[in-house]
Amino acid sequence: MAISKEFQKRFIELTNDIDVKSKDKKAEVIGINRSTFSNAFNYGIVPKTPSLIRIADYFNISVDYLIANTNEDYFDRSTHPKNFFVRLEELRIEHNIKTRYELAQKLLIHRNNIAQWYKLDCLPLIDDLIIIASYFNVSVDYLLGRTDDRTPLK
Repeated sequence: MAISKEFQKRFIELTNDIDVKSKDKKAEVIGINRSTFSNAFNYGIVPKTPSLIRIADYFNISVDYLIANTNEDYFDRSTHPKNFFVRLEELRIEHNIKTRYELAQKLLIHRNNIAQWYKLDCLPLIDDLIIIASYFNVSVDYLLGRTDDRTPLK
């Protein structure tokens, strides 16, 4: 469980602009559960990737901006989004990485984690996404298929 004061501050700023009073209603409007909202708002606990995507989608911002990896709030949403697995495979092939095992070695992420992402069709936690995006010199949002802009963080 990642905790980030920068994420918490940004999350509070964004959610204060929602035109309902209760945190429960704000969570409902965004499309996340109450405990995820409360943990983010009160403690700066960074939610799992699907919730981060829902929050970023609601505010039409990048995940990178939401987690305070960048102060650039401009976000160019893809008109034909791809999923994480397609993007990761494209990047792996583009960088001539032949196997997922080799990918794990290059990323310094345990191969079992990578195997689980594919086997269970689940998204990595944000810490792993940041590592992968950094290795391939792309943004987290490009890696997630939310944008076609490869530009890494500034």
